[in-house]
Amino acid sequence: MSSSAQWNERYGPERVWSGAVNPTLKAVASTLDVGIALDIGCGEGGDAIWLASTGWRVRGVDFSSKALARASEAAQAHDVGSRCEWIQADLSVWTTNRAYDLVTCHFLHEERDVRVRAWHSAAAAVAPGGTLLIVGHAPDEGSGTHGPPRESRFDEDEITSALALSSGWEVEVDTVARQGNDGSSSDRLDVVFSATRIGR
Repeated sequence: MSSSAQWNERYGPERVWSGAVNPTLKAVASTLDVGIALDIGCGEGGDAIWLASTGWRVRGVDFSSKALARASEAAQAHDVGSRCEWIQADLSVWTTNRAYDLVTCHFLHEERDVRVRAWHSAAAAVAPGGTLLIVGHAPDEGSGTHGPPRESRFDEDEITSALALSSGWEVEVDTVARQGNDGSSSDRLDVVFSATRIGR
């Protein structure tokens, strides 16, 4: 199980990610009414900052205090610091009693037990009428495609059975080629799990 210290070491002295929004989140969020969002495993804040720039109020949670410091700095640089809140926490145990209109969890590179607990916390935080969006690396990418180890990947059956959402949800799950922000596709394969909690 990863710790804050381990994740801080992984982030190292330089920024790791591009800071650009994940295209799947952009596509899904663009169809929703702006509200309050939760980004679980937010890293350096690219998704949360994009959401805030489009009017959402966002809470980002991550293992790494180093990543969150970078996220906070980037949010201030983009003039959205007042719409973002950053929380350092162990995602294997962190929960919230707040409800969110959108809960997103992209590429949580963790072993199965940790990510399943995070998924359950994510689902529990979705408000009636709200959306849950979980995206991760599929296990069957080509052998020449670099990415996280097998234990960080999952397929459609794994996430569907792990969450086991009731009839109170409308669920869609698919494995798709990852889209770039310019609309191009790559050799990367992502599992995209999207669910809406029924009711208002």
